[in-house]
Amino acid sequence: MGAQALASLGAAQTSFVMPLETGKYYSVELMNYGVPAEAKILRRIYTGQGDDVTGMEWHGNAPPLRFPGTVLCLVGVPLGEGPLPRVGRVAISIVWVRHEDSDEWSYLVTAFESAAAGDFAPSLVFAQSAVEISMMPVIEEKLRRHASTEHVKNFMRDSLMFGHAVNIILPYLCAEAGLTRMPDVVRGALNKMRKKRNDIIHEGAKAASITAEDAMEGLCAAAFGFEYMRFVRPILERA
Repeated sequence: MGAQALASLGAAQTSFVMPLETGKYYSVELMNYGVPAEAKILRRIYTGQGDDVTGMEWHGNAPPLRFPGTVLCLVGVPLGEGPLPRVGRVAISIVWVRHEDSDEWSYLVTAFESAAAGDFAPSLVFAQSAVEISMMPVIEEKLRRHASTEHVKNFMRDSLMFGHAVNIILPYLCAEAGLTRMPDVVRGALNKMRKKRNDIIHEGAKAASITAEDAMEGLCAAAFGFEYMRFVRPILERA
């Protein structure tokens, strides 16, 4: 899953060019280029702007599986033959997602991270969880206005499924509040993702059976579903 695919799902991309000297170490703080302090870095791409120099990451004996923090540790590396040391311009492209305090957003971030790492099955599980966690508290709050806390708690725990929530209860609540319902294409993709997720969790579907295309569609559905809930939630809470 490349940088453009991740960006198409809602990830941000920051690019800049800087000179690097061969054999010299550079500590590059991405916050100086507009990347937030709490951002999760999904992709780093280094492209020499000529045939002379590019950049490589410097790390310890145990490279981290996922990029920590917002500081790039780079060393200028020569391309081809020629006198050393020499300086060349290197384009740096960073794909990242913001990290907010809400519980549901952390699940969506993990879904993006898993997809970027090629772990497509966990990506779908976390993506579906992000939408579910953003939706269920709203439904529970609305139901508690008309039923006892204990009855609502039991219903939410034992009876209400994700499919019921996204296909029946949420459309009803939005219609009652005069809100445009979630587009059918998004809702359909969420249902498809839910089935894939259930195949993974309940039927032990092999990770290899979940493709990059499955992850792309699921993440896209989750991103739209998540943003839809960010839009309707404050209105539903006031209605």
